[in-house]
Amino acid sequence: MSGSSEGTPAAAGTSLVDQLPDCAKSLCYEKDGYLLSLFMTPKCIEKTMAFKTRPDDIFIVTYPKTGTTWAQLIAYLVKVDGNEKVLEGKHIMKEVKFLETPDLDFDEELAPVREAIYKEMERPNALSLMQQMQNARTNCEVADAMPHDSVRILKTHVMPVWLPENLRDDPKVKVIYVARNPKDTAVSYYHFCMYMRGLPKYESFEQFMEEFLAGRLPGGDYFDHILYWSKLRNHPNVLFLTYEDMKQDPRKAVVQIAEFMGKSLPDDVIDKIVKLSSFDSMKKSESTKLSEAFKEEIDSSGNKDFFRKGIVGDWKNIMSEDHSRRVDALFEKKFAGTGLVLRS
Repeated sequence: MSGSSEGTPAAAGTSLVDQLPDCAKSLCYEKDGYLLSLFMTPKCIEKTMAFKTRPDDIFIVTYPKTGTTWAQLIAYLVKVDGNEKVLEGKHIMKEVKFLETPDLDFDEELAPVREAIYKEMERPNALSLMQQMQNARTNCEVADAMPHDSVRILKTHVMPVWLPENLRDDPKVKVIYVARNPKDTAVSYYHFCMYMRGLPKYESFEQFMEEFLAGRLPGGDYFDHILYWSKLRNHPNVLFLTYEDMKQDPRKAVVQIAEFMGKSLPDDVIDKIVKLSSFDSMKKSESTKLSEAFKEEIDSSGNKDFFRKGIVGDWKNIMSEDHSRRVDALFEKKFAGTGLVLRS
């Protein structure tokens, strides 16, 4: 996956980490030919792969920055029949467990040192953190302990190779997958890296785009991720949505998710969920925006916001013609014969 060979594996014996810009080398590690953030520890990935699903589980599966928070909020509101009071004093990202991460928020031993962990991640010896976080309880373990009398809504960004067995190849539980066009995904992911501590601070969007095209971002390769799930988009247990379609007709998206979850909701509840999950509402809500609930994780320097624009086509304001052309060429190459089209 070198910059000169977009979308192809790295040469044998070549470390992906060695190919990274300096801003990313101390914050990532390589596993199975992909990159992971230090927070997605080997223990977390192992627990995710071994995770035992339940027949009524609902999984939100996405590549980063493709509409994850939006989809998980809709699914959660459908689950509770639109009763937003259930979320009062709670954050959706803590209610929907992020499987491949450690439970730093609730692990009693690590909670007091979260700030120290983030500060150390900004230093060259950040890999020493891996052992500390290896000892933390994982969100998989938290999800395992959830009561069996309620539907679990869970989320993951992992590459297909690390999915729980019942989600791979022939999903045995329901999966809501959201795909977003690669150009807007790249723009959103770049700004997310600038916003969140523990992620690389790229020198420029151009530098970030070289890493995006080469599949060298924390969390793995965008094209491989979506390609895998696009082949399962007609599976009865997979609801394959696109961010662009959801933006064009939010009400239809809510209805699709509700029906997929086996819920028949009256029109007024559907309309309520559409309103509560709108971009403007999510940007203001304490249950969705990253504020006090995630203060250690946020890079507070500069004028940044977790919810930026939430529009289709923002890439035209920042992406060069060369990078746009190269994204198009790689998409056509990767998705040839699949029939998948993502509007940009």
